[in-house]
Amino acid sequence: MNSIEDPIVAEVRANREAIFAKCDYDHDKFNAYMREVSERLKSEGWVFADRPIVRRKPVNYEAALPESSVVREDPPDSTER
Repeated sequence: MNSIEDPIVAEVRANREAIFAKCDYDHDKFNAYMREVSERLKSEGWVFADRPIVRRKPVNYEAALPESSVVREDPPDSTER
């Protein structure tokens, strides 16, 4: 692991932590706050690199169930020797 700390990354993480604490560590409050700030900044003329939301197909969990790895065979016929 690299022991050099990037001051910009440290600042971003500290700011994120402060905002998260302000939102009582609630993800819904944090997301609402970030949307509010984003909309305010957009209205002030800031440009955002918005990306479209890509939704994957829902997972079919029945198809994802693991199959048994036990081989089920009849025991060998004792007369076949």
